[in-house]
Parts: sequence; structure tokens; C-alpha cells
Amino acid sequence: MNRRQAMALPLLAGLCPGLARAQAWQPDKTIKLVVPFAVGTALDLVTRLTAVGMAQELKTPVIVDNRLGASGVIGTDLVAKAPPDGYTLLMSAPTHYINQFVYTSLPFDAVKDFRPVTKVSNADLVLVVGKDSQFKDVRQVIEFARANPHKLRYSSSGTGGTTHLAFALFNSMAGTEIDHVPYKNGAQALTDVIAGHVDITFTAVATALPFGKDGTLRLLGVSGAHRSRAMPDVPTVAEAALPGFELSSWSGMLAPRATPDPIVQALNDAIVKTASKAEFQDKLVAMGVEPDLLPTAAFVRQVEAEVPKWKRLTDMTGAAQSMK
Repeated sequence: MNRRQAMALPLLAGLCPGLARAQAWQPDKTIKLVVPFAVGTALDLVTRLTAVGMAQELKTPVIVDNRLGASGVIGTDLVAKAPPDGYTLLMSAPTHYINQFVYTSLPFDAVKDFRPVTKVSNADLVLVVGKDSQFKDVRQVIEFARANPHKLRYSSSGTGGTTHLAFALFNSMAGTEIDHVPYKNGAQALTDVIAGHVDITFTAVATALPFGKDGTLRLLGVSGAHRSRAMPDVPTVAEAALPGFELSSWSGMLAPRATPDPIVQALNDAIVKTASKAEFQDKLVAMGVEPDLLPTAAFVRQVEAEVPKWKRLTDMTGAAQSMK
């Protein structure tokens, strides 16, 4: 290549955007989105909806692989050790960053071994009791619990998970001592509330929605700053009894740390196009999930800002333990 040809290339690229795009990553085999939690959770529902849109945008199959165990650690470790080629990705939630403060030993580094790609949505929790419970609202729960320390029990999806941290915050702000009963996953935790074996729990709005509609559960209060559009008649915990109470989860994609920038950009572009569509967002709202699309740079900033908050809440629970 002579000097004149070399000088002409930047101009040619500017005049012909297709030349620059030719260098973009184009997948040629199935992409796997690993969800480290159970089928039917808010994260799982968002991931399945996202997978459909990504497949259309990237013109390649995208499948969802639920890998349960150890509060998300098993599925997360699978992605941490996967080749950084864009074909094995993690769809996760704040638990990804919380686990580093819960377990004294993890087979991966939640920050150093991953890079955020795109945030898709926020998922508030809702405080629920069984249909036969004596409690009709949040204030009744607080009044009874204050008068009867350790009388009530709440279930969670596991020590250090967002449902555990939500109730730790609730106990702290309400001045109550409602005892923790951890389960292996959120489905089991909710099932025992429905059956009356445990008194109360926080669960994802998306998960609680059908049970609230059929009367199986009584919905007392939403954990976020605003009422859920999927259940507008349910007050927030803050307006019902505890001003200032706020805790939300999110759903977003993470990739192995060494994943090249062009691959991350292509994945981000596909998700942004998918999640920007009104039809996609309407489906999220109908499921009880709030759209909150953040591209890569903005998602990175959110993660960096909120990790200290999760550490403070985890320290509050005394949840740190040894990963066996």
C-alpha cells in the first residue's frame, strides 16, 4: 500500500459507513444466556423476552440456560470460565455483586471477571402474606411484630439475596425482629408463605402478580420508590408505613471480562434496539417489571455507584459466611 492509498482509507471509511460496519461482530452460532436462578423468576421472564428480540436483531439463535444453585454462584461461575467470545453470557441481578460480601470464598471475582453490557429493567419487590393471614396492611405487620419480637418469620430466596436484604432493611427501619428463614430459591420461599408455614416474605412483583390476582396472596406493599404500574392499587412500603424505605432489583447482561469491545458493542446494540420497542416495554410492564434501559457506559456507572450500598446492607444482616 502506497502513501496516497493509506491517506485515502480514513476518508473512504467516512464516506462509506458500510466499510466501518464490516468490522463489527456478527455471531454465526447459538448464543447462550445463562440465568443463575429458577424458571419463572422476574430475571428469567425478562431474559426470555430479551432472547427473542436479540435473536431477531443478531439473526442467530439465542437460548436461555437456567443454572441454579448457591444463590446464583453456580451459573455465574460457568460464565466466568467461558470463552470471552460472546456466545456464553450472564443475565443477572444485584445478587451478582452482593455475593462477594456474603461468601468469604468465591470461584470468581464479581467485578474483575465480568464486564457489564446492558441493563434492561428494574424489578421491585412486594411484601406478601398468605390469603388467610391476619395482616391486611404493612402497618398491622409492624405493630404486631413490635409487640411480639421473634413471633413472626419471613422466608427468603437465600442468605444475602435481595429478599433477605429487603427484610433486613425493613426490620431495621421498622424496629421489628421478624426472624429469617432462608430457602434454596424464591419459589420454595413463596410456596411456604402460600401454605402458611412462614408468615411473610418479599418477592418480585412479576412473581407475585398472578397470585395476587387470584387471591392466593395478599399484596401489602411495593419496595420501590413508586407504585408498580402492574399493581397500582398496592401502596409502596414507604407510603404505607415506612417513609424512606426503598429497595429494587434489576436485570442486566454481563459478559466475561476479556470479551472484546466490538462484541460487547454488538450485544449492547441488539439489546438496546430490542428493549427500546414499545411492544417489548409493554410486555415488561404487564409482567410487573419496569423498563429501565441503560447502555453499557451508563450501566457501568450504576453498578459502581450501588455496590457500596449492597455492602452496607449485607453488613447489616451479618450474612457473611464461608462458601463450601
